[in-house]
This record gives sequence, structure tokens and C-alpha cells, in this order.
Amino acid sequence: MGSQISKIEDNVQDFYKKTWPQAWYLAPSFLTAIGAVGYVGYAFSQTKAVPSSSNISFLHLVGVAGGFGISFWITAVHGRAIQRMLTRHEFATVQSHLSSVYFASSTILSSLSLSTFLLRHPVNTWSKEAKHLGIALFVALAAAELNTLILNPLVTNLMFDRNNIEFLQAAKTTEDIDRLHRDDQKYRLVNNKFDLFHSISMVSGLVYHGVQWYHLFFLADKCLSL
Repeated sequence: MGSQISKIEDNVQDFYKKTWPQAWYLAPSFLTAIGAVGYVGYAFSQTKAVPSSSNISFLHLVGVAGGFGISFWITAVHGRAIQRMLTRHEFATVQSHLSSVYFASSTILSSLSLSTFLLRHPVNTWSKEAKHLGIALFVALAAAELNTLILNPLVTNLMFDRNNIEFLQAAKTTEDIDRLHRDDQKYRLVNNKFDLFHSISMVSGLVYHGVQWYHLFFLADKCLSL
């Protein structure tokens, strides 16, 4: 199943790159982000709660379980593992591909959680408890959208700019990188921008992951005791 999904994703990306490589507004990640916002907008516009059903509950659980799973893996496992196995530039290449998939997936899953919640609990019916979760889910979607539409493309471009300078200057060791920091003003500027926006992206990702923990606790509190 996973391999089939990967093949579909690769085919979509290849089709986009061959057909509209300069049309950023047709990029799969951008269309995904816009589609997620559209679905949430539809759910937000509803003023009457839809009847409870196993389908809505299932989709809501898929959103929170999927969002928690991928964010936990990326936050706690993935980075440390591949950093030990790959070189600096290999790690950058892997991250550039993985991060776009991760943030786009986060956007879909967070919109799924929020939309199903809004369909069952329209804003005009929110209790104090529902308001807390609703706001948290909006924050999670905003964090995912911020990374998908703005921060991830920016950080990826800065990362490759930095890698290109290192390649042209034949900087391979830690001493070479330190030399660039001291002597190359352009490299210093690119690296400082990368550090800044990468830090913002990480904080945004942690906010998203934190909301998933809160969401799970909220649902656990509603479940019967095991």
C-alpha cells in the first residue's frame, strides 16, 4: 500500500515538473494547501450540526491519529536517525523531498480533523470546552499551512543556496565550514537566514505536534475507562 501511494505521488510530481515547472500555483503542495482551506471553509460555513455518524468519527480519528503519527515520527525519530547515516548534502536532499510531503500531509490531516469537528460542532454552538479544542485545531491548521506555503519553500531554497556555496568553495569538513563563516559574507548571510527561518519552521512544527497531544488527551478524556 505504501509503495503504491509513493508511486502515485512520484507520478504527480513528475507530471507537474514536466508540464508546469514554473507555475508555482499548480504545485501539488500548493493545491493541497488551498484544497484543505476550502474544505475547512465549507465546514466553517455550516450553522447546523450534521448528525453523528461512524463515517465522520472515523475521518476525525484518521486526522488526529495520522497527524500525531507523522509529526511524532518527524519530530522525535527521523531527523536524528538519518543525520547519523547521511552526509550533510545527502541529508539536505532527503529533507527537501520529505519535508514537502510531510507538511502537505499535515495540512490534509489537520484540515480533516478541524472540518469534521466543525461539521459536528458549528462555531455558533460552541461550549467553552468545544471552543478550546476548536481554537487549538485552527492553530494546528495555521501552523501546517504556514510551513507548507511559506516556510518550507523558503528554507529549502536557502538550504540549497548554502550547499551550492559550500560546493563551489570545496567546503567538506567542519574546518572548511568554519572558514566560510569567517571569510565569506554571502555565505554568512545565507546561513543566518536559513537558521532564522528554519527555527521558525521548527517552532511551527512543534506547535502542530503539541496540538496533536492536546487533541489526543481531549479524546481520551471522552472515552470510557479501559
